[in-house]
Amino acid sequence: MPRYQATLLIELKEGILDPQGRAVEGVLKGLGHPVEGVRVGKVLEVVFQAENLLQAEEKAKAMGKLLANPVMEVYTLEALKELS
Repeated sequence: MPRYQATLLIELKEGILDPQGRAVEGVLKGLGHPVEGVRVGKVLEVVFQAENLLQAEEKAKAMGKLLANPVMEVYTLEALKELS
């Protein structure tokens, strides 16, 4: 069965406070970087098996829905590739 790698990006929804992002922003500003905002998210790379690309996409999206907290996060399937 073919193996696939999905890259999932999980971010806070617009309007949700991001204390970790504010902390990173403060550090960057303290180091002299003129940043105007930082949002912190997660990138997950998941390797799994699927019958074909369509099934792999469905599985990857199902994983994204499970891994993102629907109250405060959204997910994006950034990349999906078949591994050799």
